Amino acid sequence: MENITKHNRIQMQIISACEILGIDARQEYKGKGWRADVFIPNDTRPIAFEIQLSPQSLSKTLQRQSKYIQDEILGCWFFENPIPKLIEERPDLPVFYVEDDDNSTLMVNLGTRRKINLLTFLENFITNNIQFRPIAKTNSTQTIKLVFYEMTCWKCKELNHLFYVATPFHSSCNADIKPEEALWESNSIEYRPEIIKLATDFADNRPELNLKLVQIKERFSHKVGKSYMSFGCYKCDSIFGDFYVMDAKMGVMYEIDSISHIGQVELMETFELDIPHWCFPEDGHFCGDH
Repeated sequence: MENITKHNRIQMQIISACEILGIDARQEYKGKGWRADVFIPNDTRPIAFEIQLSPQSLSKTLQRQSKYIQDEILGCWFFENPIPKLIEERPDLPVFYVEDDDNSTLMVNLGTRRKINLLTFLENFITNNIQFRPIAKTNSTQTIKLVFYEMTCWKCKELNHLFYVATPFHSSCNADIKPEEALWESNSIEYRPEIIKLATDFADNRPELNLKLVQIKERFSHKVGKSYMSFGCYKCDSIFGDFYVMDAKMGVMYEIDSISHIGQVELMETFELDIPHWCFPEDGHFCGDH
């Protein structure tokens, strides 16, 4: 009964969004081998909405979607749970996940990167203000959370403070970009000058914390036989190997009392990353548009 109720709520919100937009919408509409929960018979962009709250495989979904594609209809799917084997967002299969928030408002996940209420999603999807883009363009202004952690120098035994980026970056359409996805260079995101300055300014402004920040620069590693950007001891400049840095970082990732700082940075340049996503820009400028 819970699924039926949720199904009806989603269906009614689709109808409501269409009424707001002055668009004709038909419930339980039958086509050639398909039946849409709500169908919008727009001449230029007909849309069929499918509300699929029970589990359905990727192959079955693609099979049903092919019937819409054959009839030149945009099939849009609302699922409750992730589809197994659907690894990334794709333009030929608009799939979105609907859930209730704490106030019992229906919310839509644009992939795993952004969440908006269902009515807002519908009004913008129907009017083509939500579009698929194969790349994500970084926003020039980023709000960053740094978490600081301790590591003792293996050589001089001096205590150092390292840091890592604990929050996602954001694209120009406000979609999440995970720190590991934001490696627009081969180096860690913590090595970017903007991030180093954020950490350094925080340490300088909070002398009572006595943060002994590591030095970041290119160093030669005898273990790997080459030079690379690395954390190193602020006192003796000894390199901190990536394995030991990661081990120390993992030790504090779930500690609630770690020293942290949230601040804004202005990226010296923006980047386009190979991140396919359903793009919903608030200013109308989609990722990748020039």
